[in-house]
Formats: sequence, C-alpha cells, structure tokens
Amino acid sequence: RTATLVLQATNTVTTTTTTTTTATGARGRRKPMQRRRGERMAASLGARWAQVAGLTLALVFAALQSLPAVRGSPSVPGGAGYALLFSDNIATVAPFHDMPTTELTFEAWLRTSDSCHTGAVVSYAEKTYSSDKDERIKAANSFVIWDIKDLIACRGFELLDKIPDPENLSCRSSFKNSKESALAKIDITDGKWHHVAVTWDSKKNGKTIIYIDGMKRAEAETGITREIQPGGALVLGAEQDCYNGCFEKEQAFYGMMDEVRIWKKARTQSEILKTFRFSGQRIDDSDLVAYWKFDDLVGDLGVMTTHYQAIDSSGRNNNLNILTLPKRSEDNVIYKGKDLGFPALDFQNNYAMQPYFQGMPDKDITVEFWARTPEVSDAEEDRNLYQELFSFASIKKGNGDVSDDGGYADSVFMDDAILIEKYNNEYVGSGWLPSIGDSFKSTVGTISVHFNANRQGNGFKHDNWIDFAVDWKDHDWHHVAVSWKASNGETKLYFDGVEHKAFWKSDKHDVSHKNPRDGGVTPYIAADTERQSSGSLVLGQNQECFAGCFSPTNGYHGSIAELRVWDYVRSERDIKDNMQRSVGDDRGLVLHYEFRPYDDTVENKVDTVYDNVPIPKYVNNLKLGGSGPTWHLSYCPLERDDGQPVEFPRPGTAGFALELDDQQVLMLENFKDFPSHALTLEFWMWSADKCRKGSPFSYATGGYEKADNSFLLFDYNDWGVAVMEDEGSYKDHHSGIAATDGQWHHIAVTWESRTGQTQLYDNGRRVWTANRGQGKEIPSGGTLVIGREQDCVGGCFDSDEGAKGDTQAHAVNEYGSEDFFGMVEEMRLWRVVRTEDEILEGLRADDGLSQAHGYDNPGLDPNHPDLVAYWKFDAGSGYNVKDATGRGHDLRMSFPPRWRVVNWLSICGNGIVEGSEECDDGNHNNGDGCSQMCQVEAGFFCTKERPSVCSRPGSHKDYSGDDSRGGSSSGGSDYHRDDRQPEPSHSGGSRSSSPKDDYSPHYSPSEGGSGGSGKKSGHAGLITFFVFLVMMGTVGTVVYVKREEVYERFPKVRIAVENIKEKLGKKNRNYDMLHLDAGEADILAPEFVGMQPGPGAYRPPSPRPDPAGDADNDNTLS
Repeated sequence: RTATLVLQATNTVTTTTTTTTTATGARGRRKPMQRRRGERMAASLGARWAQVAGLTLALVFAALQSLPAVRGSPSVPGGAGYALLFSDNIATVAPFHDMPTTELTFEAWLRTSDSCHTGAVVSYAEKTYSSDKDERIKAANSFVIWDIKDLIACRGFELLDKIPDPENLSCRSSFKNSKESALAKIDITDGKWHHVAVTWDSKKNGKTIIYIDGMKRAEAETGITREIQPGGALVLGAEQDCYNGCFEKEQAFYGMMDEVRIWKKARTQSEILKTFRFSGQRIDDSDLVAYWKFDDLVGDLGVMTTHYQAIDSSGRNNNLNILTLPKRSEDNVIYKGKDLGFPALDFQNNYAMQPYFQGMPDKDITVEFWARTPEVSDAEEDRNLYQELFSFASIKKGNGDVSDDGGYADSVFMDDAILIEKYNNEYVGSGWLPSIGDSFKSTVGTISVHFNANRQGNGFKHDNWIDFAVDWKDHDWHHVAVSWKASNGETKLYFDGVEHKAFWKSDKHDVSHKNPRDGGVTPYIAADTERQSSGSLVLGQNQECFAGCFSPTNGYHGSIAELRVWDYVRSERDIKDNMQRSVGDDRGLVLHYEFRPYDDTVENKVDTVYDNVPIPKYVNNLKLGGSGPTWHLSYCPLERDDGQPVEFPRPGTAGFALELDDQQVLMLENFKDFPSHALTLEFWMWSADKCRKGSPFSYATGGYEKADNSFLLFDYNDWGVAVMEDEGSYKDHHSGIAATDGQWHHIAVTWESRTGQTQLYDNGRRVWTANRGQGKEIPSGGTLVIGREQDCVGGCFDSDEGAKGDTQAHAVNEYGSEDFFGMVEEMRLWRVVRTEDEILEGLRADDGLSQAHGYDNPGLDPNHPDLVAYWKFDAGSGYNVKDATGRGHDLRMSFPPRWRVVNWLSICGNGIVEGSEECDDGNHNNGDGCSQMCQVEAGFFCTKERPSVCSRPGSHKDYSGDDSRGGSSSGGSDYHRDDRQPEPSHSGGSRSSSPKDDYSPHYSPSEGGSGGSGKKSGHAGLITFFVFLVMMGTVGTVVYVKREEVYERFPKVRIAVENIKEKLGKKNRNYDMLHLDAGEADILAPEFVGMQPGPGAYRPPSPRPDPAGDADNDNTLS
C-alpha cells in the first residue's frame, strides 16, 4: 500500500503542476527565444520540484500510517485555575474555630447575572442554646454579606432588611444613613468578575466598609462591637436562619466564586489593592486564617476525580466542605425505649440515589420506613421548613396519540411521581385554611404525600398532593407508612401504625381542606393516573429534574431506616404488626433497604419481577452522594508576579462553547432549506439562570402573532414549544421541567406536521409530548436567532434594561426577559424526526461514549444527508459560527463574543483508556497495577485494552486474561465494550475475554532477555528508524524553507498540505457534557455520567432502548 501511495501521490502532484508551470513560464517579459528557453527551464525545474514534493508528501503519509492514533487531550486550566459555581447549593466549614472575633476582612471574586434572588455570598452563624428568639436570630446573623443587587454587610443584626424601616432598625438602614450611601447601589449582577472585600472592626464602633474592585463603595458605623464567637458555621452561597441550616431559595447565590480569603484584621484599602489580583499558591501572612483558591483539580492530570473539600491554602487546615455523604448512624432505631435492631443512615443535606431505578410499582403501592428529624423550633425563623424523605421521578408515558388528550400533553415528566415529605410551615391563620375550625391548631410537623404529580406546567392537571397533620415535632423515631390505590386514588397515611385523616389536598388542582376532627378531606388523589416503573429514586432530596436539580432548602436533616416498598395496599393491621419486626413474609415486597452502607453504596435486599421480567436486586442499589457547588475553569482577572494578566484556559479535545446573554445577537438571515414538515433540533446547553424565560432557538418568518414564532423553543425554566404560532393552550403551554441547575443538559425537540406530535427530550429521556402545528408548514427563508426571542423578524427582543440589539419597551414586554443566559454547544438541525434511539446515539457520540465515536473521535458525521445545519461552536475566536455541513448556514455575531473552554476530563474507572490515562481497569482501587487516578503503578505493566489488564513483568501471565492461553484474569478484568455491557457476577468473579477480543501485545518475559537475534533485530530497527528520521528531516527542512516558492509554483501542493494540516490539527469534539464538573459527577457513579449505564451495568428491557450500534410575601428579612 505504501508503494501505491507513493505512485499515486507523485502522479497527482506531477499532473497538476504541468499547467501551473506553463502558466508561470508564459508570464515572462523577454525576447521570444529567451521566452521559450525560460519555459523549458521552468518545466524542468517544475518536474523536479514535483517529484521532490510528491515523494515528501508520500513519505509523510506513509509515516502517518505507521504512527498510533493521536490521543485526545484534557482541557488545561489557565492561571486562575478553577472557580466554584453556586446554584442554590452551599459550601461549609462547621465548626469554624478560626473565625476572627474583634476585626476581620472577607474577600472574594464573584461573577453573577442573577436578577431575582438576594444572593447571600457568605453567612456565619454562631451556635447558641438560648431560648430567646431574638438572640437566636442575632446568632444566625452573626456575619452576613448579601443582596448582590445592592450589596450590604451585616454583623449581628436581628433584621437584615425591613421595608419600611422608619426606626432604622435594620442593617441596610445603617448603610443608608452613612456618608458613602449617597453613591449608587452596589449592583454586581452585570455578568462580569468583581472583587468584593468587606472589613469590620469592633474597636472602631463596629465600622463596616465595603470595597468593590479595590474601591471603597460604602461605610457604616453599626455600633455593634461585641465579639464574634468562634466555632460557628461558615456557609458560602446561602444565608443561615439557624446554625448550619434553615436556608431559603430566595436568598441563595447563583454565580461563580473564586479566591475566597478571611483575615483576622481589618485590612486597609492599600493592603486590599496589593493582593486582590494575586494568583500565586500561598500568601505568607499570620493574619490570614482561611484561603480557598478552588484550584483543587489542577493536579488531577486531566482525570475526573471526586473532591469533597476545597483545601485551605492558608495552612490552617480550615478545609471547606463541598460535598458530604450520608453516614451510618451510631445508633439503631430506638422506639419507646426498645432497640429494634434496624441500622440507620444519617442525612445532612445529601442523598442516596439510584438514577436508573427499575420496577417501581406503577399501580397499587405501599411505602414504609422509620425516620427521625431534629426537634422543631418554636420560632419559624430557625426551622428547616421542608424535609424531603422519599422522591421517585418518572414520566406518564402516554399512548403516543396527541389528538385524544383534550388539549393536555400526552406524555409528562412527573418529578413527584411519588414524594413523601415533612414540612414545618404554619398555615393556620395564614388565610390558606379558612373555616378550618378553632380545634385545628397547627400544620407544623405535617407529612405531605404526592402521587403522579408535577405541580408546574401542563395546566396543573398533575397537581396531586394530600397533607396529614401528624404533629411531628420531636426528635424521636417514628414509623411512616403510605399507601395508594390506583383505581380510585385512595391515599392513606399511618404514623406509628395509626391511620391519620388528611386536612388538605389537591386532586388535579381541585383544592379542598377540612378539619380532621370533622372527618377530614376525602383521601382520593390522582385516580386512574399512570407512571412508568422506571425512573430515578432519591432519598433526602427533592428532584426537580431526573436525579438532580436539588436545593438545600429542601435537603433532609435527619435519619432513615428500614425502607420497604410493596406492590399492593397493605392494611393497618399488616403495617402495625410488622413495623417493629424484620421482614418475614416477603410476598409483594419489591424493594428493601436495611441501610448498612459499604463503599458508598446501600444494597437492595430483594430480587423482583416487573411485567414478567426478573430484575436483580443489585440493579436498584443506592449510591451515596452530596449536592454542592461545582468546579469550572476560571476566567477570573488575576495577575502574574510580573503584573501581567494570567493566561486563559487552553482547550482539550472538548474545545470551546459559546457563552450567550442579552449582550449578544447570534443570527442567520434568509435561512434557506429550513425544515418544513418535520424536524429535530438538538443541542447541549448549560445555565444557572433561575430568573428569565431563556429561549435558545427562535425562527421567525413574519411579524408579531403572525409568524414570529414559526419555530420557537422557549423558557428553559419551564420548557415550551411553539410551531407556526401554535404555543398550545393553558392546558399544555409549559412542560413542567427545567434545565437551569448549572449542569450540562442535552436537549432535543422533534416535530411532525402530519400528526402535530412534538416531543421534548432531556439527556436522552423523553419527558414531554404535546400537539403543535398539526398540518402546518414552516416556510423557508426566515431569520434564525440563537439565544434571544424574536417578536418581529430579526428583533423586538423581550429583554431586561441595558440589553443590546433591537429590544422592546419594558411596557410591552409581556413575559419578562426571554434572553438565554448560559452556554450552548453542538447544535444540530435535522429535516426528519429522529427516533429516541437516534437521539441517544447523538448524545453518546457527542459525549464520546459510543463505540464509533469515542474519546478521540466524538460527534456525528456533518455530511449526513438529513442534517440541515450543524453548529459545533468550535472556532474559539471570531464572530462567526460555521455550519459544519458546508451548506452555508453560518451564524453571525453582532457583538464581541465570549468563547469559553469546555472543561474536559477523562473518566477514570470506566474501563476505557482515554486522555492522559495510562491505564483503566474499570475500578478506583490502588494496588492492582492501575491506580485510582488511572496511572500505572510501579512494578506493573498494563495493557490498553478495555478494560486494562495489569500484571507484574516476570509473572509469566498472558496479559489478555485469556485462560485458554495459560493466563489468568484479575478480579477487575470484566471485559467491556460500549456495544455489549455484561451483567456483573453476583459473586464478584471475573469474566475472561475470548481470543478474538485480545488486543494486548504478545509478551513473554523470556523474549526480553539479553543476547539473541531479537535484541540485534531491535538494534537494526532502531538504526533504520533514525536514518529515516534524518532523511525526512533533511527533505522536510528544504521543503519548509522553500515552501512559499513551492506553493507559488504548485498551488495544489498548498491545498494538499492544508488538507493534511486540517486532518492533523482538527479538534476532536468530545462532549462528555453531563460530567464536566468533577466535584459532582463521579459522586453519582460512572453509570450516571452521560446518562448512560457504565461498564457491567444491568441493561433492562425497558422503554429506554439501546442506541443503535451502542450499547415569601413578608417584607421583613432576618
């Protein structure tokens, strides 16, 4: 093949240069005889150049043929390292013994575009056992920096804000009365990085000063001079209303945070200016008590790892807790003084989860467990208002016919398919329960139960919940049992084996209430509704999207034990007689957790059968995890030692994404060939914006309410779709699912004109089906805008004040801002309805998880005949986004772009050697040859197969693990390929690969001995290789030096070289979008990363088929 290649290359170049040399000779300005002579000389020289160039190119091609494939590379952080993204989550140090007592300085770099939350940056709460309510509140507000739209800092105030406040009692009033308050509001929500520094000094009458970007912006003498008590709880990203808890979503911080420092002195402005852009590793200053750089991922060699803490760079070991896992309780369940022998699991705003649960009963069901929660405070201000116990998310599948649902959606995502929660809100006297009667005293300690519910969107058709006032306020163990009968929706709750009457319910949004002493409400909700048996099960958190979108506001603080789920309605006698006993008769028992965790896993104890398909018990094991802020590559504007800005991050094989907001317009006019009767739109997106109704895709062919919504995907906080002005009705306008949790989501929408069937997919799961634009045709030639919503062709954007482009007056802004704030990536538009299989295939291909498109060859073929446009967002610079299909549908930016490097890390433990990994044996164990960081350990040799097999040289083992050839496979060598994922052995045994799957080099220790022909042959090969390098270097140098002359004489050589450069320099687009954040992703286990089962995972016969070819109103705040 090499000889043929040489001949073809030489002939091609020689042939293509004949015309070139003739043309070159004809350009001479000489006498006729000299002219012909010049032609002959040029032709001769051209032929020689052709031969040299041809041979050189051929040799280069041949050399490339013999080289191994180029390995994908991870992204490289810049000089600012990493930053933490907060999205209604927290990072804590509790207890914080080094909290300064008499003076302090807090510093941090912040970046946020949030416009609807007060945004607490930091909160320090002192621990107190006072019975005085006001003292407890002051302790919780020991030190707070909050309100990103008008930043203030508060030390020990009972009220942070009060409107109106004529007596000047609140913290804000103290700033408004100061001299510096004459300045404009301190608003840092412009999406840019800002340095915030706050000082407090008790010796100066509690003087508090706020600096923004090194400049003093506000000052107040608060008169609060008492010392801060150390040993309290320090929380970043939320405001505590009690020690280390009682958070509120409205006060959460949404945005990036970097370079956080706490000093035990009130630093001067000059001191702040000296170091606020510091990017080094350490500041040697005894006054620095905590320093979190968030650069913990820098040393991870491009491999995804779990970081439960951010290391304190001050040297005081005040490490910041990012993630915490549930822990085995020290005590068993104690009920009425008796030890029941049931082990328990303690939760503290974390979870136990199975993201791909199989076999949950879809009709009659009983759920029972033991639980214990902290004693409920007498003051609402220091209560955890919601305690999420059991959450199962699934979908109502529908029948696929969008014409028989009475205007409602056919298929619906149900985040509360089954939800059991405890709440401590007081609704008596609030106006919500009129005529409830004086005998009904309180709703605090209520258990709320939801079945087949989604309380958002879909015309509230699935707003199904029922509340039982059980007065659960103590710190004792209690048994909770809930049953639901599918045929009539009868829902019962048993508390310690005693049935309770419900006082409040909503049945398909029909709300009623009645005093339980008068019989209570009729206990029927969600009759004859359905849910799929497959979904995601989470204990300790409330799901707003599949297996995620958690909030610390709803995080469980307490213990759970002995969880059992039955596929029938159990009687009160059955429940009461057996709740203190171990399981005896297990008929109908489909799920049983005893909570004896090992290796961060809780085992399910029972096998089950669903729809005549056996489901092994291990399939529904729970993985322990935590929900916290996530790491992202930082663009914080720090400086080097020489005063120059630090370098930006460098892309790996994941390349770039484009960040969008209301300061950009990304447009394509006259979009020819826009799909008219069927389409699929798919893309990756990332956003933490909970405020706006962001629209990622808007195609308009006419004016307002005529054809401005020819095809529109809108509101990423509650997805909706419009086709030719058909936005649905009140019944199905919104889907009830969001994608703004600060994680990457793969979103896909399909539409077909003939039936009007419109389907929405989130991370490969179909979550919504509705009727849109039936029988209509979408015209071609319209205008496409990415990230803004058009109300007229090319403009009339619904935006906030200050937005760029053709925006509408605020008075006519009907829905509020519809601008997209976040990043987009890998967007494709098809002229056909892609199947669920095909959407999953594309997701996995972008993720680099399919067999055909792995780590080094991700993405789909841009030449697919059904692709209309494919925007990779791959440029990294410039104002254009190229259409990779070559059809010319390029997007044009009107304002300076913000390209962002996608954080790309390889997955150690998935059994595939990728990126900077040296090996991957499918586990995270040290000592087996391949370390937990996927590096070869000293004294071992590891193969590159899937998974790696490691042995010590001289062990006389065959590295393939093929027993038939005398080798032995290790316990971690279960063979894995993307298209075949075998069930793991229940006994933990190994599976040997067959000879045909043996990709390891043949190796025998005896062949490496001294002497013998093998060694001589190796030397001869080395000599030949070096001679070849010298020859190639010489020829290459000559050609390189004379390249412009060669290009001028032979233009097609330039084309050939450019083609080679493009092939070699092409960025591989490996989008493992669902696990870009190392602090979060692998907590969920590799199976959840990429929303696909991992190596050896159970592959159930479920509706999720394998891809083809792959396996509050109060104005007083405290």
